[in-house]
Amino acid sequence: MRERSSAGLKPRLITNALLILLFLLLTLTPLRTASGVGVEPNQQHYPSGSWALGVVVPENSQFADGGLLSWENATAVTVIVRLPNISFTDAPTLAVESVMASDGSVLQVAAGIYPNSTSWLAYGWYIGNLQAYPQNYDWVLNSSKPEMAVGASVSLSIYLSLGKWHYRIEDMSTNETVSGEYAFAVSPAVKVGDQEVFALESYSTSNVVFENMGNLTLDTLSVNGRRVSGGWYPYGSWDTSHKPLFVVGGLEPPFYISLQQSASMTFKWSYNEWETPEQPPPRISAWPFFIAALTLVAIVVPLAAYEKKKQVPDSS
Repeated sequence: MRERSSAGLKPRLITNALLILLFLLLTLTPLRTASGVGVEPNQQHYPSGSWALGVVVPENSQFADGGLLSWENATAVTVIVRLPNISFTDAPTLAVESVMASDGSVLQVAAGIYPNSTSWLAYGWYIGNLQAYPQNYDWVLNSSKPEMAVGASVSLSIYLSLGKWHYRIEDMSTNETVSGEYAFAVSPAVKVGDQEVFALESYSTSNVVFENMGNLTLDTLSVNGRRVSGGWYPYGSWDTSHKPLFVVGGLEPPFYISLQQSASMTFKWSYNEWETPEQPPPRISAWPFFIAALTLVAIVVPLAAYEKKKQVPDSS
């Protein structure tokens, strides 16, 4: 009986060691979100998986005329942007403007490009509850004209009229526009705080989509017709020094996308090759493998000792 149980013990120990090693590698190694997660324009929910690099405008930001921004009194937020040179994508890519109302709901309007399209179209959403899961996006504008070419200058606006919030998108290259109302019960006031007003958002992590993008440029950001010239800041990765009211996207932006502010007070989103020192390739942590190796040693050493002991003749 003793020899029979000893013969079965060694395979079991080896099997257990391998299973524990596999478990540790799977649980300790960081998981990455799959690229190319898309959403069709007629769906009612975004899938999880978008990243964004945005521009946040806090309370008391400076106007070019010397005044200070009061979000409580804001009735119109407009951005003028130049679209990047992106004429195909494997997942939705958006130049999106956002405003949070005082009741916590978020209004969005965007120029966006979807898979199987070579031009940018107009989109808009209403998010009534940011705490909901899955988060619900109510469409207010879906794959609409104007049909905007790459490099076009586009005006995106969210504004209050007769107590209701409205949107307006204009292709300034063709003067074609689309406008409408957010047909929801939304507070007529903007929430005071750090508003992430504009962002490049995408569900794609394919560098092929962005490598020839040139720049997405935010030329002008104005509130109530007054140009914001200072106090705003970029936002992408986790930033403990700032507390925006809401954050567009949710995943870490890809390392090859950068956002820089120029001396002329414009923001530019650009593609950077990973070889540049500013954007090193992502490092894989060695800790999971170190811990797994220690665990394997802790199992193999006793097993070797057991085998050595088994070779000693039983004196009984």
